[in-house]
Amino acid sequence: VMAAQLMLQRNGITLKDIDVMDYGFGTGTFFRVCDPSCRIAGVEVDEVNVQDVRRMLSARGHDVTDIAVLDVATWEEHPLLSDSRQYDVILISHVLEHLDEPVHVMKRLSRNLKPNGMLLGLLPVNEIIKDPNHKWVCDRKRVDQWVADADMALVDYHEMDHYVYWLLPVLHLKGAIGRAIAQGVSLFLGILQLPFSPGAWFGMGRGLRLVGAKPAQIGFLAKRKG
Repeated sequence: VMAAQLMLQRNGITLKDIDVMDYGFGTGTFFRVCDPSCRIAGVEVDEVNVQDVRRMLSARGHDVTDIAVLDVATWEEHPLLSDSRQYDVILISHVLEHLDEPVHVMKRLSRNLKPNGMLLGLLPVNEIIKDPNHKWVCDRKRVDQWVADADMALVDYHEMDHYVYWLLPVLHLKGAIGRAIAQGVSLFLGILQLPFSPGAWFGMGRGLRLVGAKPAQIGFLAKRKG
């Protein structure tokens, strides 16, 4: 979630009193940094996650009417993606690399952006271990091509998160024990981040280039042309 915050801060976008959608929100971490004045919406395929996130957001004072389950087979027909629904920010975090047709999804989501709205994408980069669920190798050239093919304009591109580079093999461990270790590492990194702003955290991480670390995440912002 810090990567998303950094991309928004770099472009002067604050998560207050705006319309926000998270396409594939997982455990809802992005919603945790949205002010209660935001009008939030999101879709996720895991119904258990949806119910958990609805409870979490309700406790934080959010209206959860638009936190919904997504049926992948009919995703384009979802009411939250009707032409009448327009958002200031649509987040699609670590989803595009899993899709057969990422450009089609980007182009479709762009229809739901307000005139000055932004599609915020997060992607993996410099993967030490190839994830078999990833259908694309992501880099600047790939993002440029996707954005152009989706008939959008690239507003910002940034590679970050050197901390995770050497930890990628741990985060991809299999089995119950492996997942527990990966979750523990993620939690530890999350605790370390707490005292820092996104800019300070990722700025310090760039120092790890001295020991060969590379950025592990891409963040990009794109908008509709015209």
